[in-house]
Amino acid sequence: MRTIVKNAISGLCIAASFLLISSTLRAQVLARSGDVAGYAGYLYTNNIIPGVSNNHGVYGATGGYNITPYITAYGEYGFAPLYSESGDTVHAQIYGGGARFNMTPDKKVVPYGVVSFGGNRLTVNIGGSSVNFNGYYIGVGGGANCYVGKNWGVRPEFRYLRNEFSSGGESVSFNDFAVTGGVFYQWGGTGKRKK
Repeated sequence: MRTIVKNAISGLCIAASFLLISSTLRAQVLARSGDVAGYAGYLYTNNIIPGVSNNHGVYGATGGYNITPYITAYGEYGFAPLYSESGDTVHAQIYGGGARFNMTPDKKVVPYGVVSFGGNRLTVNIGGSSVNFNGYYIGVGGGANCYVGKNWGVRPEFRYLRNEFSSGGESVSFNDFAVTGGVFYQWGGTGKRKK
């Protein structure tokens, strides 16, 4: 796990450095602008299903509103297929929101910290019967908006999520570590855009 995360972080740093050096366009986060993004990546789940791999894919989408150049409120949806074998499946979904705290909003590479929270659902289909565990998640992490053009770019991110589920008096909880990459598009905003 540590090697995978270390390699992912190294790759993201190299990509961000390349974008910083190669891009000639000046981009920035503007107040009252919006953005949408799609993402995919790697998810490490801490022992949710005994005997099954903890390594999974994850994908989803976000939509945000830049209240100020330094604070972005956003909503998100994520989906992770956790297990599939002989017709039996387990998957998790998150739906919620949070805030990004942009550190250098007038640069081409904008690092940020993120906090997130919301509802989640764990769906277990085994032997023809299905059980849904509903609950909540909280998360913290960080990433960067790396502008490739004036209005769009790539967004690498790392996040830790704590998941709590319950159904019929039974509860399930686990930790997730996600490394994702996405593409975002930003529009609108007030303020003077740098050239």
